[in-house]
Amino acid sequence: MRGFLVGLLVGIVLTVGLGVFALAAVGHTLAVEDPLEKADAIVAISGDAGARTNTAVSLWKQGFAPLIVFSGSAVDPDSVSSAEIMRRDALRQGVPESATLIEPASATTEENASEVAKLMVARKLRSAILVTSPYHQRRADLLFKRSFEPAGLVLRNYPARDLEWDPNLWWVRDPLRSRTLVELAKLAAEILRPAVTTGSHVNEGLDVVVEGEAHRVRDVAKAAAPGQHVR
Repeated sequence: MRGFLVGLLVGIVLTVGLGVFALAAVGHTLAVEDPLEKADAIVAISGDAGARTNTAVSLWKQGFAPLIVFSGSAVDPDSVSSAEIMRRDALRQGVPESATLIEPASATTEENASEVAKLMVARKLRSAILVTSPYHQRRADLLFKRSFEPAGLVLRNYPARDLEWDPNLWWVRDPLRSRTLVELAKLAAEILRPAVTTGSHVNEGLDVVVEGEAHRVRDVAKAAAPGQHVR
């Protein structure tokens, strides 16, 4: 009987331990991060603006890019855009206005990606460090690469340094647990959605923004998706 109880206890401990390990693995998978290298711009997208803005400003002050692009529309149609609110916060932290750009039209992560890609091509910027919340970084990476790669843009990931979200303990309490679970569902939906649809839409937008580079963009898109008609 004693051996049975010891075995049961060990089994419970192992099961709990494996469960905790799996949940932590999910957190680290979401918070994808690339080695930092200097880039043409730092891109911070709206949402949990405090940590995202602070991280973007920190990267700028360390000299990783000369420019910060803030992206996001207004939550309230009668107020200024989230991108402008983030920029004002950056200015208060010592970033000159000349070192900032805003993209105030996008309301979703997919729109953030396509609109920022257009802006970067128009400004002849070729590389960016993407800053968003850690639990949002993996999906943002997926969507931004769908928009960036056809235009020949390079993306590196750097999650916001958000002290409230721990990749090992995100599942312990709300609202972080709920936000992360919702993000997992959205990520799964994006992975299952054919990327070719988004890529075609973005390519058309880029052609409108930079007419002179249309042929180059089409060539890159065709190389990435052989046999697909690209207008």
